[in-house]
Amino acid sequence: MTNEPLISSEVFDYLRHLGIAPYTKLNDAAREQLGDGVRLIALFAGDSFITQKAGLRITTISGKVRLEPAGVLLDLPATREHTVLTQEGENRLRAEEDAVVVLADAEFLDMLSSWTELAAYASQSEGADLVKRLLSIRHALAFQRLPLEHVMQALKLMQPRQVKAGEVIVTQGERGDAFYLIWSGSAEIWKADIYDDEQKLVATLGPKDTFGDEALVVGGNRNATVKMIEDGELLVLGEQDFRNLMSQPLIEEVAPDTVPQMLENDWKTVDVRYAEEFEDGHIPGAIHLPLPELRARAGAALDKNGKYITVCLSGKRSAVAAFLLKQRGYNVVAMKNGMSDWEGETAC
Repeated sequence: MTNEPLISSEVFDYLRHLGIAPYTKLNDAAREQLGDGVRLIALFAGDSFITQKAGLRITTISGKVRLEPAGVLLDLPATREHTVLTQEGENRLRAEEDAVVVLADAEFLDMLSSWTELAAYASQSEGADLVKRLLSIRHALAFQRLPLEHVMQALKLMQPRQVKAGEVIVTQGERGDAFYLIWSGSAEIWKADIYDDEQKLVATLGPKDTFGDEALVVGGNRNATVKMIEDGELLVLGEQDFRNLMSQPLIEEVAPDTVPQMLENDWKTVDVRYAEEFEDGHIPGAIHLPLPELRARAGAALDKNGKYITVCLSGKRSAVAAFLLKQRGYNVVAMKNGMSDWEGETAC
């Protein structure tokens, strides 16, 4: 058995050619990020691949494999039945003949699809600069902790600041009043511990790294000094804007167990998953609007006087969908954690 950690351009294009979602909906920029949560696995006849991880999306590229204990036979990818999700407990993928499969973390694909759609929205409504910012900071840890709709707002609010080599941006002990993202250039972090007044170099930061959020979150003073070692540009988010984004949700989320009662009071669900996910099971009466098609079809499919609950697999795509619909004036909330936590009735 051989494992390749990344998806090549050829494999990505082949998945799109086969019409397999979500790969058909991802752009070329997203393809470059697939190595973070997607693996290509080659299995010789009789080999097995075992995983305890639930929510892995398995797609066959060639050959035949059987997923145990579910007992699902995956053949050449001609129909949606050849993509399945692993369940809780041990999952064994056994090759009945030489085979190649793609293993993808479903939540990772949710996140990537959501970022792709936000970038598409930004390109139409906000301009190329915001799109460039959005695609560039997907890996920034500070932004991974924020809901995606907050990321969009933060990037719109951040102001550029030109800086010079040797310039001290923040000083240890001073009050925190801003959050910073390094757009270009590099910086050093110097820090003195409680037993030593002399600062020591502890880390180096480069483009897309962030700093300054800890003091804002805890409401305290800076715990280190940050000094530029190259000329560059920072994106700066002021303290009040930072606090607003951290404390005030842009969309409302509702728990899955409250949805049945809401449906009895004229709310309608809008399922933004892909077709094969929707057909595998959805909330009865749900309106199906896949996230990549939402902006184009919402006007014809939804009533501005209606009340809507967006739904997806894990809650990520539905949060973005609610954000996009809210921007268009719809009364909308998102179902928290998506169908993963839904225990109510489903239809196929």
